[in-house]
Amino acid sequence: MTVAGVGVRQPDLLRYRAEFPGLARSTYLNTCSLGALSDRSRAHLERFLGQWESLGARAWYRHWLPELALLREEYGALLGVPGTQIGLAPNVSGALATIASAIDGVHRGDDATLGRLRAAGLPAGGRARTRVITTALDFPTVGHQWLARAPLGVEVVVLPSPDGLTVPLTAFEAAVDERTALIATGQVYFTTGAIQDVAGLARLAHERGALLVIDAYQATGLLPTDLATGGTDRPDAYVSGTLKWLFGGPGNAFLWVRPDLFEALVPSTTGWFSSSRQFAFDVASLDLAADARRYELGTPSIPSTFVARGGLEVVREIGVERIRERTVDLGTLAIAAADDAGLRIRAVRDEAMRAGIVAVEVPEPRPVVDALAARKIIVDYRPGIIRLSPAFYNSEDEVRLVVAALDEIVPGTDRA
Repeated sequence: MTVAGVGVRQPDLLRYRAEFPGLARSTYLNTCSLGALSDRSRAHLERFLGQWESLGARAWYRHWLPELALLREEYGALLGVPGTQIGLAPNVSGALATIASAIDGVHRGDDATLGRLRAAGLPAGGRARTRVITTALDFPTVGHQWLARAPLGVEVVVLPSPDGLTVPLTAFEAAVDERTALIATGQVYFTTGAIQDVAGLARLAHERGALLVIDAYQATGLLPTDLATGGTDRPDAYVSGTLKWLFGGPGNAFLWVRPDLFEALVPSTTGWFSSSRQFAFDVASLDLAADARRYELGTPSIPSTFVARGGLEVVREIGVERIRERTVDLGTLAIAAADDAGLRIRAVRDEAMRAGIVAVEVPEPRPVVDALAARKIIVDYRPGIIRLSPAFYNSEDEVRLVVAALDEIVPGTDRA
């Protein structure tokens, strides 16, 4: 299969393939589910194991607490903010649970919470706001946090997608009113790879006295992000993790809350790492940390911390801008090849609005994904789609190989 007219930038990044040994064992286009394991992450994990073996619990003070501080700094550097504005979490569900607990006062119309938000410059009004707006394209975790709050009177409004790709800003405009507490949605949809207008969503939410919570799991490490600028055109909270485009494996996530909202959004879901006097071990009082650690919970996963730092090292060394260029070009190549093969594509054609996912429509995707796996081609599926997600370490030939295999496997009745 030949595809003319598609150039792929940053070819020199293929030199990093040797740092990801698993790439030699399969054709791996599944980074949107799990980034490949690097030698650096394995070396960092071995360092952790050595410290555990030689020092036992003393490693906490000599190595592991400083390692957590370094991780916060590295996450912050990716987002243009200091590490003191980053809180660690075991996963995005944990991060969202903490944030949701801080917003419960808005749902109840709690005077103290609404007063603190007004003092922070948000026109929160003087009544309970019980609605949460999300979309049919968002990851279930995003909506489930607030569906579970139905006993508090919270109503979750799920906006449909008119084209199966994205949800226009006008749909949010029609849905957000004086009852709305927040918009909770993804920066990049996990189903289609479409990029949302975060600044536009922030303006809309803030003009109407609501908050914006962004799930950036499919964006961090792939889309250049600066949370230090933009004023109120920024989200109020941003959650993400290492599993995908930060190549850091499971067990590690993080959150950012606008610093001017620290005093307004007081969490009721806490842990001993959220205390300003963590090592006082005072069970009778709770003094939240002055920085973003106030949104942390219990003991973080230290092995995951070490693995994550290895992936971050690679991302920082290359640079997010270069990673994005190569990734989006490989996606364009996949779309062009799939078009030539007559496959049904569900992906944004505008490169500026597409992140790292190209979806191929198949009514029953799992048997196709299993057939590809039998050929040592690793992709993933979601209802009605096969997700291809080439990363900077993939070659053009690998993309063509995967589409050629789909051309052989997908029945003619499932084509465009």
